Amino acid sequence: LRTYFQGCYPGQKDVSKVQTLKGSCREFEAECVWGYIGWQLPNISHLRLGFYTADIFAPEPTHNRDVLPILELMRKVKPQVVSVALDPEASGPDTHYKVLQAVTAATERYIDEEKVKDLTIWGYRNVWCRFEPHEVSTIIPVSLQTISTLNHQFLSCFESQRDAEFPAYEIQGPFCDMSQRVQVQQYDMIETCLGYEWFHKHPSPLIRATRGLVFLREMSVEDCLKESRALRKQAENF
Repeated sequence: LRTYFQGCYPGQKDVSKVQTLKGSCREFEAECVWGYIGWQLPNISHLRLGFYTADIFAPEPTHNRDVLPILELMRKVKPQVVSVALDPEASGPDTHYKVLQAVTAATERYIDEEKVKDLTIWGYRNVWCRFEPHEVSTIIPVSLQTISTLNHQFLSCFESQRDAEFPAYEIQGPFCDMSQRVQVQQYDMIETCLGYEWFHKHPSPLIRATRGLVFLREMSVEDCLKESRALRKQAENF
Protein backbone atom coordinates (compact mmCIF):
# COMPACT_ATOMS: atom_id res chain seq x y z
CA LEU A 1 0.00 0.00 0.00
CA ARG A 2 2.79 2.42 0.86
CA THR A 3 4.40 1.84 -2.53
CA TYR A 4 1.04 2.21 -4.28
CA PHE A 5 0.12 5.51 -2.61
CA GLN A 6 3.59 6.97 -3.10
CA GLY A 7 3.18 6.40 -6.82
CA CYS A 8 -0.24 8.10 -7.05
CA TYR A 9 -0.98 11.70 -8.00
CA PRO A 10 -3.78 13.81 -6.45
CA GLY A 11 -7.15 12.99 -7.98
CA GLN A 12 -5.99 9.76 -9.57
CA LYS A 13 -8.64 7.04 -9.84
CA ASP A 14 -7.77 4.15 -7.55
CA VAL A 15 -7.81 0.49 -8.51
CA SER A 16 -10.88 -1.44 -7.40
CA LYS A 17 -9.34 -3.02 -4.29
CA VAL A 18 -8.11 0.34 -3.00
CA GLN A 19 -11.53 1.89 -3.64
CA THR A 20 -13.05 -0.87 -1.49
CA LEU A 21 -10.45 -0.26 1.22
CA LYS A 22 -11.13 3.48 1.28
CA GLY A 23 -14.88 2.89 1.30
CA SER A 24 -14.54 0.50 4.23
CA CYS A 25 -12.55 3.13 6.12
CA ARG A 26 -15.32 5.68 5.57
CA GLU A 27 -17.93 3.17 6.71
CA PHE A 28 -15.94 2.55 9.89
CA GLU A 29 -15.74 6.30 10.51
CA ALA A 30 -19.53 6.57 10.18
CA GLU A 31 -19.93 3.70 12.62
CA CYS A 32 -17.70 5.56 15.08
CA VAL A 33 -19.90 8.66 14.84
CA TRP A 34 -23.07 6.68 15.53
CA GLY A 35 -21.27 4.79 18.29
CA TYR A 36 -20.44 8.14 19.84
CA ILE A 37 -24.15 8.56 20.66
CA GLY A 38 -24.87 4.92 21.47
CA TRP A 39 -25.97 3.39 18.17
CA GLN A 40 -24.58 -0.01 17.21
CA LEU A 41 -23.96 -1.93 14.01
CA PRO A 42 -27.31 -3.76 13.73
CA ASN A 43 -28.93 -0.33 13.38
CA ILE A 44 -26.41 1.06 10.87
CA SER A 45 -26.73 0.22 7.18
CA HIS A 46 -24.12 0.86 4.50
CA LEU A 47 -25.92 0.58 1.17
CA ARG A 48 -22.90 1.19 -1.12
CA LEU A 49 -25.06 2.73 -3.83
CA GLY A 50 -23.72 2.24 -7.32
CA PHE A 51 -23.33 5.88 -8.33
CA TYR A 52 -20.56 6.27 -5.74
CA THR A 53 -17.58 5.84 -8.06
CA ALA A 54 -14.14 7.36 -8.43
CA ASP A 55 -15.07 8.87 -11.78
CA ILE A 56 -14.98 12.64 -12.22
CA PHE A 57 -18.58 12.51 -13.45
CA ALA A 58 -20.52 9.99 -11.38
CA PRO A 59 -23.32 8.08 -13.11
CA GLU A 60 -26.96 8.96 -12.52
CA PRO A 61 -28.95 6.87 -10.03
CA THR A 62 -30.93 3.95 -11.42
CA HIS A 63 -33.92 2.16 -9.90
CA ASN A 64 -32.54 -1.36 -9.49
CA ARG A 65 -29.03 -0.33 -8.51
CA ASP A 66 -29.71 2.67 -6.24
CA VAL A 67 -33.40 3.20 -5.45
CA LEU A 68 -34.29 -0.41 -4.64
CA PRO A 69 -31.73 -0.83 -1.79
CA ILE A 70 -33.12 2.30 -0.09
CA LEU A 71 -36.69 1.09 -0.59
CA GLU A 72 -35.86 -2.31 0.91
CA LEU A 73 -34.29 -0.62 3.95
CA MET A 74 -37.39 1.54 4.41
CA ARG A 75 -39.61 -1.53 4.22
CA LYS A 76 -37.51 -3.10 6.97
CA VAL A 77 -37.17 -0.06 9.27
CA LYS A 78 -40.57 1.58 8.62
CA PRO A 79 -39.27 5.09 9.38
CA GLN A 80 -41.32 7.98 10.70
CA VAL A 81 -38.62 10.55 9.81
CA VAL A 82 -36.23 10.57 6.84
CA SER A 83 -33.37 13.09 6.70
CA VAL A 84 -31.63 14.03 3.46
CA ALA A 85 -29.34 16.77 2.20
CA LEU A 86 -31.16 19.29 -0.02
CA ASP A 87 -28.06 20.24 -1.99
CA PRO A 88 -28.48 21.22 -5.65
CA GLU A 89 -26.18 19.67 -8.20
CA ALA A 90 -22.79 21.43 -8.52
CA SER A 91 -23.04 22.94 -5.02
CA GLY A 92 -20.37 20.48 -3.83
CA PRO A 93 -19.89 16.76 -4.36
CA ASP A 94 -22.72 15.84 -6.72
CA THR A 95 -23.35 12.64 -4.78
CA HIS A 96 -25.48 14.74 -2.37
CA TYR A 97 -27.80 15.65 -5.22
CA LYS A 98 -27.89 12.07 -6.51
CA VAL A 99 -28.69 10.74 -3.03
CA LEU A 100 -31.59 13.20 -2.87
CA GLN A 101 -32.99 11.90 -6.15
CA ALA A 102 -32.61 8.25 -5.09
CA VAL A 103 -34.11 8.83 -1.62
CA THR A 104 -37.12 10.74 -2.92
CA ALA A 105 -37.80 8.07 -5.55
CA ALA A 106 -37.64 5.34 -2.90
CA THR A 107 -39.80 7.36 -0.50
CA GLU A 108 -42.45 8.00 -3.13
CA ARG A 109 -42.75 4.30 -3.85
CA TYR A 110 -42.64 3.38 -0.14
CA ILE A 111 -45.59 5.59 0.84
CA ASP A 112 -47.51 4.34 -2.17
CA GLU A 113 -46.96 0.72 -1.12
CA GLU A 114 -47.45 1.14 2.63
CA LYS A 115 -50.10 3.89 2.47
CA VAL A 116 -48.10 5.89 5.02
CA LYS A 117 -49.60 9.30 5.78
CA ASP A 118 -47.40 10.68 8.57
CA LEU A 119 -43.86 10.32 7.20
CA THR A 120 -41.82 13.49 7.77
CA ILE A 121 -38.77 14.61 5.76
CA TRP A 122 -35.99 16.66 7.36
CA GLY A 123 -34.03 18.51 4.70
CA TYR A 124 -30.69 19.94 5.78
CA ARG A 125 -27.84 21.94 4.31
CA ASN A 126 -24.51 22.91 5.81
CA VAL A 127 -21.09 23.38 4.23
CA TRP A 128 -21.71 23.12 0.49
CA CYS A 129 -25.05 24.88 0.24
CA ARG A 130 -26.99 26.83 2.86
CA PHE A 131 -30.54 27.84 3.61
CA GLU A 132 -31.66 31.39 3.89
CA PRO A 133 -33.75 32.00 7.05
CA HIS A 134 -37.00 32.31 5.10
CA GLU A 135 -36.48 28.85 3.57
CA VAL A 136 -36.53 26.87 6.83
CA SER A 137 -39.23 25.68 9.21
CA THR A 138 -37.07 24.80 12.22
CA ILE A 139 -34.12 26.54 13.84
CA ILE A 140 -32.12 24.55 16.40
CA PRO A 141 -30.01 26.41 19.02
CA VAL A 142 -26.39 25.30 19.45
CA SER A 143 -24.37 26.19 22.56
CA LEU A 144 -20.60 26.48 22.85
CA GLN A 145 -20.64 23.17 24.71
CA THR A 146 -22.46 21.48 21.82
CA ILE A 147 -20.06 22.99 19.29
CA SER A 148 -17.10 21.70 21.31
CA THR A 149 -18.65 18.23 21.53
CA LEU A 150 -19.36 18.12 17.80
CA ASN A 151 -15.81 19.23 16.98
CA HIS A 152 -14.36 16.55 19.24
CA GLN A 153 -16.67 13.96 17.72
CA PHE A 154 -15.68 14.89 14.18
CA LEU A 155 -11.93 14.98 14.80
CA SER A 156 -12.07 11.71 16.75
CA CYS A 157 -14.14 9.81 14.19
CA PHE A 158 -13.47 11.24 10.74
CA GLU A 159 -9.72 10.82 10.38
CA SER A 160 -9.97 10.92 6.59
CA GLN A 161 -11.86 14.23 6.66
CA ARG A 162 -9.48 16.32 8.75
CA ASP A 163 -8.20 17.80 5.49
CA ALA A 164 -11.02 17.86 2.96
CA GLU A 165 -10.32 16.84 -0.62
CA PHE A 166 -12.64 19.61 -1.82
CA PRO A 167 -12.36 22.33 0.85
CA ALA A 168 -14.73 25.25 0.96
CA TYR A 169 -13.28 28.52 -0.28
CA GLU A 170 -13.81 30.19 3.11
CA ILE A 171 -11.53 27.89 5.07
CA GLN A 172 -8.67 25.40 4.78
CA GLY A 173 -8.99 22.67 7.37
CA PRO A 174 -11.39 20.12 8.83
CA PHE A 175 -15.06 20.26 7.92
CA CYS A 176 -16.07 20.75 11.55
CA ASP A 177 -14.40 24.18 11.50
CA MET A 178 -16.46 25.12 8.45
CA SER A 179 -19.64 23.72 10.00
CA GLN A 180 -19.02 25.76 13.14
CA ARG A 181 -18.51 28.90 11.09
CA VAL A 182 -21.79 28.33 9.23
CA GLN A 183 -23.71 27.82 12.48
CA VAL A 184 -22.26 31.01 13.97
CA GLN A 185 -23.06 32.99 10.81
CA GLN A 186 -26.64 31.73 10.94
CA TYR A 187 -26.85 32.79 14.59
CA ASP A 188 -25.59 36.26 13.65
CA MET A 189 -28.33 36.60 11.03
CA ILE A 190 -31.12 35.70 13.44
CA GLU A 191 -29.65 37.81 16.25
CA THR A 192 -29.67 40.77 13.87
CA CYS A 193 -33.38 40.17 13.26
CA LEU A 194 -34.46 39.50 16.85
CA GLY A 195 -31.94 41.67 18.67
CA TYR A 196 -29.17 41.04 21.18
CA GLU A 197 -31.48 41.14 24.20
CA TRP A 198 -33.85 38.50 22.83
CA PHE A 199 -31.08 35.92 23.13
CA HIS A 200 -29.06 37.19 26.08
CA LYS A 201 -32.04 38.03 28.32
CA HIS A 202 -34.23 35.13 27.28
CA PRO A 203 -35.89 33.19 30.17
CA SER A 204 -34.50 29.90 28.82
CA PRO A 205 -30.86 29.10 29.74
CA LEU A 206 -30.59 27.12 26.48
CA ILE A 207 -31.38 30.21 24.41
CA ARG A 208 -29.08 32.43 26.49
CA ALA A 209 -26.24 29.95 25.89
CA THR A 210 -26.84 29.81 22.15
CA ARG A 211 -23.92 30.84 19.95
CA GLY A 212 -24.83 28.97 16.78
CA LEU A 213 -27.95 27.87 14.93
CA VAL A 214 -28.80 24.90 12.72
CA PHE A 215 -31.35 25.52 9.96
CA LEU A 216 -33.70 22.69 9.06
CA ARG A 217 -36.62 22.38 6.68
CA GLU A 218 -39.32 19.97 7.82
CA MET A 219 -41.47 18.80 4.93
CA SER A 220 -44.20 16.41 4.00
CA VAL A 221 -43.34 13.80 1.41
CA GLU A 222 -45.29 15.78 -1.18
CA ASP A 223 -43.29 18.94 -0.44
CA CYS A 224 -40.03 16.99 -0.60
CA LEU A 225 -40.95 15.53 -3.97
CA LYS A 226 -41.70 19.02 -5.29
CA GLU A 227 -38.35 20.30 -4.02
CA SER A 228 -36.47 17.34 -5.46
CA ARG A 229 -38.17 17.72 -8.84
CA ALA A 230 -37.48 21.45 -8.88
CA LEU A 231 -33.79 20.85 -8.24
CA ARG A 232 -33.74 18.16 -10.91
CA LYS A 233 -35.45 20.42 -13.43
CA GLN A 234 -32.94 23.17 -12.65
CA ALA A 235 -29.97 20.80 -13.06
CA GLU A 236 -31.13 18.59 -15.90
CA ASN A 237 -33.88 20.59 -17.64
CA PHE A 238 -36.09 17.61 -16.78
